[in-house]
Order: sequence, then C-alpha cells, then structure tokens
Amino acid sequence: MATDQEEDIWLLIIAHPDDESMFFIPALRNILCLDGKQLKPKIQILCLSNGDYRDVSDGPIRTNELCKACSLLGIIEEKNCPPAAAASAVVVLDDKQMKDGPNEVWNSDLIADTVVKHIQKITTAQQQSISSKRSNVNIITFDQVGVSGHPNHVDVFRGIKHFVHERCQVKLDDDEKKWMIRLKLKRPNANGKVNGDNNYPVEEVDLRVLTLKSISNPLYKYFLWIFVELIPMILIWLVSYTIYFLLGGLLFSKNAHGPWHFTRMNTTSDGKQIRCRLFDPALVWLAMAAHQSQFVWYRRLSVLFSRYTYLNDLHEINIDTSLLAEEEGEEDGDALPPVKTIEEDDDSPKFILSNAQMTALREAVLPIGLHHRPWKRIYSLSRDGDSFVSFERHIANWNAKFGDSSTLLVVKTTKGEVIGGYADAIATSSPRPGTARSCLFREEKDCTFQVYGKQNSAGFFEGSPQRIQSGGTSGSSKKIILDSSRRIIAFGGG
Repeated sequence: MATDQEEDIWLLIIAHPDDESMFFIPALRNILCLDGKQLKPKIQILCLSNGDYRDVSDGPIRTNELCKACSLLGIIEEKNCPPAAAASAVVVLDDKQMKDGPNEVWNSDLIADTVVKHIQKITTAQQQSISSKRSNVNIITFDQVGVSGHPNHVDVFRGIKHFVHERCQVKLDDDEKKWMIRLKLKRPNANGKVNGDNNYPVEEVDLRVLTLKSISNPLYKYFLWIFVELIPMILIWLVSYTIYFLLGGLLFSKNAHGPWHFTRMNTTSDGKQIRCRLFDPALVWLAMAAHQSQFVWYRRLSVLFSRYTYLNDLHEINIDTSLLAEEEGEEDGDALPPVKTIEEDDDSPKFILSNAQMTALREAVLPIGLHHRPWKRIYSLSRDGDSFVSFERHIANWNAKFGDSSTLLVVKTTKGEVIGGYADAIATSSPRPGTARSCLFREEKDCTFQVYGKQNSAGFFEGSPQRIQSGGTSGSSKKIILDSSRRIIAFGGG
C-alpha cells in the first residue's frame, strides 16, 4: 500500500491497558515480523482509558504495565517506558468522559474526535521525515461484539464506526471493488496551530480499518478450537520442519529463516480477511505477566488456552451505505442540501415533519457533525402501533445494530404542535452514568424552532446542544430514560 514517499502506520485502538496482550499479540507480532524478518514499522497504540476502575491510583500503575508489555513485544524500546512525551508510540488517555467500567457509556462523537486528533498528531510527525502529503494508516480495533463483550470494548467499535462514517470520505473503488476510506486533515502551521481560513495545507490520510473477529461461543474459544485449528497447525509445522531437515533445507533455500518462521508467523489475506497466526505462548505469557495487577488466575488460564493467544482474524469494517452522505460536486462550503430520508415501503405512513421542517430542525438542534447524515425513522406510532414496549425495543435494536448513540424524538400533539428532544446518548430503560449533549425543542411557527438547554459558549460549537449529565442520580443530574412500566420518556431531569 505504501510508495517510496508513503509509509504505513499501524494504529491499535484499545479500551484498557492489557487489551493488547490479551487479544491482539498475534496481529502485532505479524506486523513486526513479516515472513520472519524483523521489521520496524510504525506501530502506535492508543488506549482510551488508564484502567482505574477499582481505584484512581491504578491508572499510573496500569499505564506503566502497558509500556512494559509493549517493550517486550518490540513495539517500543525499554528506555521509552513509561512514555515521557505525547509523541510516544504508546498513548494512554485519562479522560473523565471515558472512564474504565462496565457501567460507563463512552460517547461515539468524543471517540471520533479523539481518533482524528491522534491521527493528525502521528501523521504530522511523519510529515517531518518524508515529503508526501498523503499517509497510510491501518487501524485495528474491536468488532461490534467487543471480543469479551465488555461495554467499553463495544463503545470503542461504535466510536470507530462513527469516525469512519462521520469524519471520513468513503467511496467505492469501481476497479478494485472495495471501499476507500480517506481522512482530510488541516496540517498545523509552524506554531502548531491550524489556520482558521481556507488557505491551509491539507493532508490526506488513506485509512484501512480492521476489526478483530469475536468468538462468541466460550466452549469453542477456549477448548474446541484446539482440536479444530491448533492441532492441525502444529502438525503442519512438524511436517514442514521434518521435510526441511530431510532435504537439507533445499525446499526453503530461498527463505533463509526456514520453516519455523514460515509457520510461526504467517499472515494470509483472503479478500477482506487477514489471518494472523502465532505459536509463541511464552511471549504472550510474559506480556500478560507485565500487567502484574491484572494477571489473576483466570487470565493465566486464558493465556494458555484462548484462541486469541494463537490466532487473530481481522476483518475490514463494514460500510453502511445508508449512513453515508451523498457526494457533493464541490467542497467550497456551500449550504447543505435538504435533509435526505431513508426510503420506506409505499404503504408506510407519511412523516410527521415536512422536508422543510426537518431541514430547519437540523440547523437548530443537531450538532454540526451530524448535519450531513440521512434520517431514518426508527419508530412511528401509526406504523408500529401504540406500544411503549415496541417503542423501546425498536430503539434498542437500532442502537445494537448500528452503534449510534444519538436520539432524536419528535412528537406531534393532538393540537398540531411539534415538540421533542435531542440527546447525544443512548435512550435506555436503565441508563449508565456518563455525559451527553442534550436539549428540548418546540416549533414556534412554521419551520422556526425554539431550543431549550442550548449553550453557545464555554467551548461548545454554535448549533450544539448543551452538555449535560446522563444517567445521574443526584440533584442537578440529567438522564435520558425509557420506562415501559410507567410509560415514561424523559429527557433531562435535575
């Protein structure tokens, strides 16, 4: 993928320190040692939390453990552990809005912004050594199941998917029949700042996003796979190793590393899937042992028997065409076209809002980052029935399938008034603590909306609802909640 002036960067995005050792070592070692040759590609690790779930003091400890594990894997040198500067190959965040914990909700928009900033930082550093205006970044992360099912892992995937559909240009390459993902960045000037006008250098980043396939069946993940995949892999290695010595290495004369490396680290590509194999449980054990605070008995067993110790199946992220904006002929900042709605069946009821009302509501309520997104109706009273349980189920199914956390509710009263609310958080029956941007709105007159709770200062963009708490329980907290037992839809609180 790289040319003489383009160098591949590999970016692993994880949720917690120790994720890289528990799940991704076969992929990382394949990248570092391609065909048995020790390479030095640029591998970056972005960890979105410092793992201080049990205690705040665990954050620095787990950060140091991550760096030690990465030095064992060859990603960084031991002298750079722990990282003393932001330019380190291993970056661990300590963000109050992305705290470690199964009850925490990580905002997809925040994750997308974080990824953009990190890519801009690492590609800017690359531009200092090469003259190309284009970089190649390969992102590796969790899939929609999150490997172990941890909510933070799932939120990372949702954030990356949001990043791809919202921050990047996605086009289908007709020749190669595959999706091309490109991110355009404003390159900082000599002072490290981005110019506010249009006269700035633009850096193009070609992206490839790979997700680690989850094995949902625990029996297969820790036991059956040994007979189905591992034992055949070992037998193939033994046969090739025997033939190598019997024939004096003639069959492998062109490969100075012999069959050991031929099978020990072998990456095969089959369309959109990459399989990374590694037969080195001792290395995985040492890397996990570096995470001393987390190396409890069941993780020791996992290192020995888990499929992720030996095999990684990486798949290119699926592109949802319904979430892509239509291509614009010009990129000169012209006004956006009217809101596009996803087509429904001919017998579906009409929308509550006219297209003009949708466009006005978009401008008044939605964050700028969502302005170009098409709209899809998830629930309709006249179409899906007067059932609060059905309403709740439709929203839950949508969030589970597409990973979007934003909720826009529009209600038309019997008097013809249009009211509603927007929240940049998942509406659920049992909200988890976190932060969100939220507001209420009401149509004052035709295509003119009054917004309540909107704030245009304190660092928020014009057109972005006020940031409030979601899922809180204290006096001034806010929540977005659906309660089917009491038939309640609540935006806000306090």
